[in-house]
Amino acid sequence: MTTFLGAQGSRELIGWLAGDDPALSLTLPTGADDPARHLALRRPETPQETQEEPRSLDRHVLDWAPFDSESANTVPALPANTVLLTNSPALVAALPVPADAIVVVAGEETVTVRSGARPAREVSADEFAELLAETRPTHVRVLVDGADPALATSSWSAPMRTVLTLHEWMFLALKACAGWLSGDASVLVAANDAVRADGTPLPFTGLFTGFVKSLALEFPTVPIVSSLHDGGPPSTFLDRAAGDLGGRKLLPVVVHTAGVRRTLRATARPAAASTEPPLAAGALVVAAGGGRGIGAPILAELARRYRPRIVVLGSTALDDYPSAELAVGVEEGARNRAAYIRGLVTGPDRIPVSEANARFDRLQEARAVAGNLAGLTRHCGEGAVTYLRCDLRDENAVRSAMTEVTDRHGDIDLLINIAGTNRASDVATKSRANFLTVRDLKLHTYLNLKAALADRPPRRWCNFGSFVGFTGQLGETDYASANDFLYSAAANGTGEHTIGWTLWRDIGLGASPVMRAFLAKSNQYTATSTEEGVAHFVAELSDPATATVFYGEAERAAIAAAVPGYAAFCAAEPTPARSFFFLDRVTRGDGELTAERTFDLERDGYLACHRVHGYPTLPGTFVPELAAQAAVALVPNRVPVVFENLRLESFLRVYHEDRKETKRIHARLISSDDVESTVEVRVLGDLVAPNGTTLAKDRLHFAVTVRLRDTHTPAPRWEHWPEHGSRPLTDPYHVETSDVLLTEVFKSTSNTRMHPLGRRGRLALDAGAVRRWFPDLIVPSVLLDGLVRVAVLDLVEDRWTPVAIPRTVRRIDLYQPHTDATLAASGLPVELYVTPVDLDLEDTEPDNRAIAVAADGEVLLQVKDIVGAIVGYVDQHTGRFVDRKSFDAGQR
Repeated sequence: MTTFLGAQGSRELIGWLAGDDPALSLTLPTGADDPARHLALRRPETPQETQEEPRSLDRHVLDWAPFDSESANTVPALPANTVLLTNSPALVAALPVPADAIVVVAGEETVTVRSGARPAREVSADEFAELLAETRPTHVRVLVDGADPALATSSWSAPMRTVLTLHEWMFLALKACAGWLSGDASVLVAANDAVRADGTPLPFTGLFTGFVKSLALEFPTVPIVSSLHDGGPPSTFLDRAAGDLGGRKLLPVVVHTAGVRRTLRATARPAAASTEPPLAAGALVVAAGGGRGIGAPILAELARRYRPRIVVLGSTALDDYPSAELAVGVEEGARNRAAYIRGLVTGPDRIPVSEANARFDRLQEARAVAGNLAGLTRHCGEGAVTYLRCDLRDENAVRSAMTEVTDRHGDIDLLINIAGTNRASDVATKSRANFLTVRDLKLHTYLNLKAALADRPPRRWCNFGSFVGFTGQLGETDYASANDFLYSAAANGTGEHTIGWTLWRDIGLGASPVMRAFLAKSNQYTATSTEEGVAHFVAELSDPATATVFYGEAERAAIAAAVPGYAAFCAAEPTPARSFFFLDRVTRGDGELTAERTFDLERDGYLACHRVHGYPTLPGTFVPELAAQAAVALVPNRVPVVFENLRLESFLRVYHEDRKETKRIHARLISSDDVESTVEVRVLGDLVAPNGTTLAKDRLHFAVTVRLRDTHTPAPRWEHWPEHGSRPLTDPYHVETSDVLLTEVFKSTSNTRMHPLGRRGRLALDAGAVRRWFPDLIVPSVLLDGLVRVAVLDLVEDRWTPVAIPRTVRRIDLYQPHTDATLAASGLPVELYVTPVDLDLEDTEPDNRAIAVAADGEVLLQVKDIVGAIVGYVDQHTGRFVDRKSFDAGQR
């Protein structure tokens, strides 16, 4: 118990009880030899603290939802009279570019242009505009190659700088062509290798989707779309993207992943209430921006509620002003404006009126920042609030500031990225300088913070985005680009989320007289009160979603007018499109598909838990899962129930951490009727030498036939064997010396033993490892792996147990929809049986079966006629492993 002497702290305690602050943190000294004593009090939440008036904004969570649209195919992919911009000469070289096309290739710092038969050369922005004015191209194509691994991260790199150059010159091309774009024109912005396997667009893509959303509003009669793809040959990717130009659209953005077409959806979903505070007292909050604007009241509320330590980064030079000047309140300063300016424009040191007005405005901004910092200090305590002047656009300045913050205060608990500016005008009249100013403040701030905090990332990261990043807005190609980038970047981050705000009525961009007049006239934005905006932010901290946007009735009406049918699409009950862990890029044909899958030890770390001859290796029992995913992608409305004639021809291994292995999974529908569909699946790979030379193409790894039906086959029943006569054996695959070594998620059996009727064991799934690696498989593949391994439980010379690898399986039946994840979560006991007792693993005409059975006797799955190859033996007494050749030679 903490006690205080006499009336220590009574003044502070009485003051707190009489006030309305939600918490009190009190530290009082005791004596020289005793540590200080601490008291922390917090008021219980009361109904009076909740907002009783209905809110004007609703919270919406953004995601990419399936959207079917037949393409009219009325717009060619690469028509004549086109200007084509790209970051990849190789991509252009692989396409049938028209002879008269203007081809623009962006580099990190320079741009080359080829026009018709004229050779490529570096050009300036003015020369480019003159060329377009001379040739008047009707169609604009922007083709982005996202294959460089550096583009998969939200960080500065040469490929990222090249993409930014491409984005800038896309603006220059549209600005130059804006005067003659009409219904006969088209604009296609397409990115290949730009979507992760899970359907998440890469960080850079938001720059292009945001731009296109606003551009489409400026040119409503011109086909305009941004089309993002997970991969495929250049011609296939481009044809599919061109189909999006002629197809029905909601928002003009489309994502293609695993053969599914998606578009952006906004689902109304209030933040869930939480009884736990999102910030602890003394947590470190860093605000990039926030000295003024909408960040200021948000920081004030965090200070009032949670008393964190706060660091504010801003551009205002507070040290340039005397403290007496800063102590004058903003309102009082405004009343003295005329006298202040009069003093500057008269006398021997007078300055022009325009400069005097600008100097006064800067002083008022400094007073606002100083006043807000003083308010934060009153809540958080002396020394708990720090202001650092920092140009957030300067990478070195941000790195220096973040180093000072982390060295002085430790790791950041919450980073709020607030910076932003706005200079609206349509693309034809917008200047290049203004475009870059608006785009780069948000973009560079974000990338600079990422670079500076790469080694010490914040626990939570919140970006302040905009409703404009969600829908686009007339005149806002730059602002929409930057804000949509914050959405796509957050989706690729960890502990990161972006909030899309509409305009706040009394503060920030929406508070200027010009903007207020615009809001009143346009009736397109809900005038949000500061109190409501702050309340939404606090709620979001307790239940953050990666991408949210807030809007009300005015925005809903504007969306309905611009995009009929969008509200119904967002409100419809979603039919989740299935994602497939083992299918990266899918190319479809008539009754067939080919999926590429790249295996590497970062993404597929579970392979390190299954080593054959020391190398991370895909278990042969996972081939049914690969086949099931391909078959279900081909026949989506049925479930796999039988796998036949499984052949395991060669290992699928990852030999080194820096050497990825790309395989092709080919599925072909060979028959289908009212009862059953049959799909033949092969897994192929190229044999590549260490120097990168391809020695053989399409080498067969595995083959299997999958039968799919509308539902699972009813399960047979099994009578559990009595325990009498069992002889325990160590699973040889768990022994460290074994040439086939299984650990972590694959160490899935226990109580392994011989039995008078055969061999048996018990399933022992590592629930945490299953959740980590295999949360959404179709086949209970870890169970299947453990079951097949029970077949080796035998003794040679009364001490040696074989270690074998499977080669063929005649048939596998799945009777129930259980997966490893559902079994691990349920804790359902599962017994594993293999018969007969005299099973010969290498019999070429096998007659054996392995069965996984629930405690109630219901069979989960059954495997028939396994043929294996023995690679060695484990000594049950010593755990020593002897390879097959030595064992057969008697060298034991």
